[in-house]
Amino acid sequence: MRDESTKKRINRAYEFDEEQQKLLDEGKITEEKWYQINKQFFTKNYLASDNPRGQSGHSGDEFHYFHSHSMLLEAVNKNGSFIDVGCANGYLLESLDKWIKSLGYYHIDFYGLDISEELIELAKSRLPQWNDKLFTGNAFTWVPTMKFDFVCVKELNYVPRDKQRDFLKHLLDHYVVQGGRLIWKPDLENKLLSWGFEPTGYIEKSHHKYKDVPRKLLWWDMG
Repeated sequence: MRDESTKKRINRAYEFDEEQQKLLDEGKITEEKWYQINKQFFTKNYLASDNPRGQSGHSGDEFHYFHSHSMLLEAVNKNGSFIDVGCANGYLLESLDKWIKSLGYYHIDFYGLDISEELIELAKSRLPQWNDKLFTGNAFTWVPTMKFDFVCVKELNYVPRDKQRDFLKHLLDHYVVQGGRLIWKPDLENKLLSWGFEPTGYIEKSHHKYKDVPRKLLWWDMG
């Protein structure tokens, strides 16, 4: 489990996240306001970037982006559908599509969801061929019309901390098809284990910038 100093090093939004959670816990903002503030903060910061990686929330160059996200190739193990929950401008979907096609292993239909209308509009302008597969909505309340073989949730901080278990249940109930796979980052690994979700598999490598920090990706198979 990462300590606070490590989280501060690798998460540029760490202090913002902590501040908003504190305001919510103290009753100074409502849950609705919490979602609104988060959406505005990340939309503004992502759109301020001059490159598609930054507009998806990544601060490194293309090599570092590949280093960070190519681990997902280990989690995709068959043909099927894949949704990125919190897809921003769709750069991860675009990259995975390119990498998987270059390997020639599987055929994947990609979908994306984000709470930010502006980021989804950017994604649609960048990826017009996927316009009908990019959705705007709060992942905690949005219910898709289909379920997916692969559901990628980069973090559970898309919802307040006391709602994270309910959020996970919502994803399993409404997003993941029977026999499908839920993919997540490890920051809440201990909490997930306490809820009875032991990973089916994982991959680990060093952080591209901080070599003493492991970067880990876990997945859990449903059924």
